[in-house]
Amino acid sequence: MIIKKCTFDELPDAMQMHVLYLEKIPVGEYRLAIWSNKDTLYYNNLPEKEVERFASLIESDKKFINNRTMDSIYKKYGCAVYNEIHEAHSAYLKKGREKVAERIAQEYFPIIEKAMNKPSIPYCNELLKAMSHLADKGRFKFKEWSTDQAYIYFMGYLLGSGKLEWEEQLL
Repeated sequence: MIIKKCTFDELPDAMQMHVLYLEKIPVGEYRLAIWSNKDTLYYNNLPEKEVERFASLIESDKKFINNRTMDSIYKKYGCAVYNEIHEAHSAYLKKGREKVAERIAQEYFPIIEKAMNKPSIPYCNELLKAMSHLADKGRFKFKEWSTDQAYIYFMGYLLGSGKLEWEEQLL
């Protein structure tokens, strides 16, 4: 992580907007701003040891930062610094999961491509349409996916694993 000490006026324009309009921190109270996409921590009027501690917390591989630690940061530096550290840590963990997912996708892709050349179950548009229609009746179980995508994904998985049986009438 790149660490830069700077006043509010020296912050990049995007970070000034972040501080003022997203975090709603008055100019005089700016102490910490973290640009996760650029892996950069900007700070002002904070001890260097604390800034290094914040950087190590952000780059921690732990899923959750210790509550006692975060509570002490909140009490000492306020909500804005607490939120910046928390959001940057979440962004750091998400980047790590994305890297792992990309690596796994690279492994899985050729296997899936090979299986797609000779599918064990035929493609049936009517079944996909019926499943999508049934699944999309207001039951929203997965916020990451549309409900019909989730049901179609799991239907394919269960058909492939043999837990559901293919109906020959759909051929």
